[in-house]
Formats: sequence, C-alpha cells, structure tokens
Amino acid sequence: MKINGSILYGKAVRSLIPELSNPMKTAAAALIVPIMILLIHESLLADSTGSASHVRGLIQLMMVCGPAMFQKEPLRSAFESCRAMLITIDIISKKRCFLDEENWQSVPWAIEPNSKSPQNYLADILGTVPGMLEDDAALSLQDDSMARATLLDRVEHQLVKLFQWRWKWEKLNRFSAWEELVSSNPSAVPGQDRIFNSILCFSAFEQATEIVLYNAVQMWLVGLLWRLAQSESPTIISSAARIAATQAGTFEETNVTPLLLPGMSFSLREPAIEICRVFEYQCLNAQHNRGSALFCLLPIGLAYGVLERESRYQDWIRSMLDLLPVMKGYVLGQNVMGVGFYYRSWRLPEITP
Repeated sequence: MKINGSILYGKAVRSLIPELSNPMKTAAAALIVPIMILLIHESLLADSTGSASHVRGLIQLMMVCGPAMFQKEPLRSAFESCRAMLITIDIISKKRCFLDEENWQSVPWAIEPNSKSPQNYLADILGTVPGMLEDDAALSLQDDSMARATLLDRVEHQLVKLFQWRWKWEKLNRFSAWEELVSSNPSAVPGQDRIFNSILCFSAFEQATEIVLYNAVQMWLVGLLWRLAQSESPTIISSAARIAATQAGTFEETNVTPLLLPGMSFSLREPAIEICRVFEYQCLNAQHNRGSALFCLLPIGLAYGVLERESRYQDWIRSMLDLLPVMKGYVLGQNVMGVGFYYRSWRLPEITP
C-alpha cells in the first residue's frame, strides 16, 4: 500500500507541473487544494524537503490569486485551511507571514461577514505572531530600545484584541462549559493517576476548539510579553483584561465558569493546564470534530512543552493521545503532524513567571 501510495503521489506531482508553470491563469485557485493535499502527505514524513517546496508553491498561488478570489465557497474553506497551515509553518520558522496584512484578514469574508467563525478571528491574531517572533529574534542579536518598545506595543495591542475576543465569547456562550465528576460521566476514562476528579464539558465541540486555540494564542503573546518586559507583565496583562472587558461591553464577573477569564493568569502554566483539560473533552468527542487538525495539535503541543518537567501532566497528555488510534504514539513523532515535532519546534520564549 505504501509503494502504491508513493507511485500515485509521484503521478500527482508530475500532473501539476504544467499547471504550476503558468500561475497567472485564472484557474490558479483551483490548484490550491491539490497542493495542500500533497503538502499534508509530505508533512507525514520526517524529511521536510518536499514540504518546503509545496509551501513555496502554495504561497505563490495565493499571492497570485489575491484575497478576493476566496470570497465564495468552496474556495473560502480551502483558504481557511490553507491559512491555518501557513501560519503554523511560519510560527515554526519565526518568519513574518503575509497573512498578517489587513486585506488578507478581511477581504475573504467581506461579502459574507457572518461566515467568519470565531476560530478565524483567533487566526487573525495568531497570524501576527510569526512577525513578532522574527522581530524578537532580531532583538536578541542586537538590542534596540525603540524597536523593543514598538514590539511591546504590538504585543499589548494583540493581547487586548485577544481578551476582547474572550469576553465576547463568554457573553455569547454563557454556561456552555461545565465540570462533571468522572464517576458521573460514562465516557470519561477513570484511573488512579488522574490529576483531576472531574472533566470539562462543552455544549458543542467547536467551543472546545475555540478555547484551546485561544489559550495557545495567549501563551505566545504572554511568552513574548515576559521576554520584553518581565517586571511589568502582570500589570500589562491586568490592564489589557480591563480594557478589553470595557470595549467588549462586559465585566469580569460575567458569570461563574470553570474556564480561565482574562486577567486570571499571568504565567504559561495555567493556560497549558486548561488546554489539557479541554483536550480530554476533545479526545472523548473526536467524532464531532469538523475543524482544522492543526488547530487541535498546536495547543496541546505547546502545553506539552510548557509542562515537560511535570511528569504527571506528560503522562496524562500521552494517555489522552492514545485514546485516538490516529494519534497513538504521535507525541514522539518527528513529522509535522506529530505532537513531538510541535513541542520541540515551537519552544515558547523562556520565562520564569
């Protein structure tokens, strides 16, 4: 089967070469899905050479098409999946992404603004992270007080946007998350080594995906914040939470919830633990997942790295991954579809809050 798959893959690549040689043709957008499929195939391999060439082709096609080409289905859905993949890759490489430009964050949904999902608003914020990581890396080589202050302002701005998103989410999804005792939940996996005697539950699978992605974005921003202004970080986080609550038209005491609200955490550990708790729900309800697998793997990969010195959490994450046959053993994987690759490649800035 593997040999036959390789043969078919080779034929698919050869069939696309004539099309890729003339990317200016109007049907260029139709090539995006085939290239994404090839990229996913290459992503399953430890050797990233093939993936790199497909990424370059994908970026070239998207730039040729422009954001307006993706305003209608099915191309808009293809664009959303493509965006998730490219942002992920750019975070790994710590290189600025063209997807952080305003037109790429608005034009694809301009005709049908209500079609833009909460996850895509989070992707807007996440898309700014690669550029900030690139600038932070430059500062580590040659410090520049003005550049550092500018970068700090950008991080604060995105943190306020993120907290606005979270307050609005809380307002729209009141009482959509709750805790259940393991003993009262038939789908829960009991065990003597459980860290919590309850599990988080959600009204819908999409809500769980939104919360883990929110926490992942928060971890990147807070990690950068601690690197740029460690002593001021708690104050900046508290201020951003208050500003966001005011702008979102809500208050910190919105309602009782088992989830972390903006301003409740000042480190990476708390959101990492919440990711683990939500990921348990995702594993137990994986049949309802309709979103990007990358946006599920990204958060748990980050959480695994943050909690790598706490063996109980490491074992817990491994046991949850093993609940899913398709994910079993992936925690040690070296390909870009493996969690092991994520937590090794996506080291958050070293902080000691």
